[in-house]
Amino acid sequence: MKNALEIVTYKIKDGVKVPDFLRASAELEEGFAKKQEGFIGRTFARSEGNEWVDVIRWQTMADAEAASKAAMESAACAPMFGMIDEPSVKMMHFEILS
Repeated sequence: MKNALEIVTYKIKDGVKVPDFLRASAELEEGFAKKQEGFIGRTFARSEGNEWVDVIRWQTMADAEAASKAAMESAACAPMFGMIDEPSVKMMHFEILS
């Protein structure tokens, strides 16, 4: 069984303060991501501009897909998701080969 990688790129909405967004991201990780079956780890980063990326490693593709669906209904994810510019979101899942 191969691990999966979830990569999500996005921008935050105009007017969102970075410290507020960082706090919401930490709450998402602690209150949701780390509690999901198959969660291995998360890397959260940003460019010098308004480009952000979440890279999450999962035990299986099924774990990644299940967590993605559950996140949409999670109260722990809602604050961060509410700060993201929805049209800018690009989510991809990959099977890790090496």
